[in-house]
Amino acid sequence: MIKTKKLIKTTLYSLLSIFFLEIFSELNYLFETIFAKGNKLELAKCADLSKEENVIALDNKLEQKNRETWEKKSHTTTCYIKGYKNTPIFCKIYHQNKFTNKWVIIMHGYGGYGSTMTYAAQKFYLKGYNVIVPDLRAHGKSGGKYIGLGYLDSFDLSNIIDLVVKGNQNAEITLFGVSMGASTIIQTSARKHIKNIKALISDCSFDSATNIISYEIKHNFNLPAFPIICFLKLFCKLKAKYNLSLSSPIKEVANIKVPTLFIHGSKDSLVPTDIVYSLYKNANCKKDLLIVDNAGHGISALVNSKLYWSTVFNFLSNL
Repeated sequence: MIKTKKLIKTTLYSLLSIFFLEIFSELNYLFETIFAKGNKLELAKCADLSKEENVIALDNKLEQKNRETWEKKSHTTTCYIKGYKNTPIFCKIYHQNKFTNKWVIIMHGYGGYGSTMTYAAQKFYLKGYNVIVPDLRAHGKSGGKYIGLGYLDSFDLSNIIDLVVKGNQNAEITLFGVSMGASTIIQTSARKHIKNIKALISDCSFDSATNIISYEIKHNFNLPAFPIICFLKLFCKLKAKYNLSLSSPIKEVANIKVPTLFIHGSKDSLVPTDIVYSLYKNANCKKDLLIVDNAGHGISALVNSKLYWSTVFNFLSNL
């Protein structure tokens, strides 16, 4: 009888160990899928972004030759700068032929890379700006094993700003970001109070990394956000070496001192449109808001290009 109880107890412990190891393995896989550097196409399939993909594909088809011709004519250089903890950050720089103090730094979104922002780089370049387009850490040609969700990226961006100002003390820098790139510029500007940052253009930023990941787990993975998000935060601390809770534009936006234009698509299902109203409300700076009708996530500039860019450059010209 004692041997039987011992056998049952040992068996239960073994089964529980296997069960928890399996859960741990699955949660680790989920963390690596979301945070690790690499192709995010499979992850994107979990969210219904087919409409956004169709809009981007059509824009590429219509504008590809125009943009290729522009790139060949523009004066460009590439370099690596030292990001946070010496992570190499790849940057492409479009220089104006004539000297100018006007600069824009363009930050792409989660899973993208700098060249996906050519549509924005071209617009600013033709308006007389020097343009810097980085690959965010753990994206494209940049280093880093894990994605920074706007938090680590904000320190990388700070380093880029410092280099621009070092080379041109009178630089007037506009920060332009889409999605995670928008969260990056908000968090950077909230901490980086230097006179050279003149304005922010924040397109479809999330409110906090914790909230948006919880939202995606629930709505796109069909899993309970709690307690999964707790384990992801733990993995983030242990493996990516940062506190995910610190990536929180909603907590930082009140500290922004420069004029900010908030943009969002009315049909954004990835980062719900309600989020932009919270960011706008909490901002204490000079501000404006543009909601682009029928635009999904990150494609407002493609859905209504005329309205989008006229609003952006009118905002900047009136500062």
